[in-house]
Amino acid sequence: MQTKRLHYLELEVMKVVWKLERATVNDVLDRIDRKLAYTTIATTMRSLEKKGFLSHQVNSRTFVYQPLVQETEITHSMLRDLLERLFDNSAEKLVNTLLEVKQTSPNEHSRLQQLINNYQHEGEETDE
Repeated sequence: MQTKRLHYLELEVMKVVWKLERATVNDVLDRIDRKLAYTTIATTMRSLEKKGFLSHQVNSRTFVYQPLVQETEITHSMLRDLLERLFDNSAEKLVNTLLEVKQTSPNEHSRLQQLINNYQHEGEETDE
């Protein structure tokens, strides 16, 4: 399976488009937290369209983009790639490194533990 990776700016743009569901270059420009040129965003969106992440329709001479891929598809693809390349496909190494790098509150730590305890592999049956 081909990894669907996005560079930092591409991911920023896609997050805005996913949130809005349909977006123009100006919509994206207004919602990105840093100062970027209109042409930078327009070029990025055209590139994302060429790569198959976005499509567009023309509305009164304005390109209105919509996503062609779900956010979860990209998130899962990029995480699988990261897991494979940096952590030798070990979820344990990933979680251990995450806990070393990111300070978690007791509440967040408890929620993470609960997620792990409640996780059930697909197709695995419960004893109910």
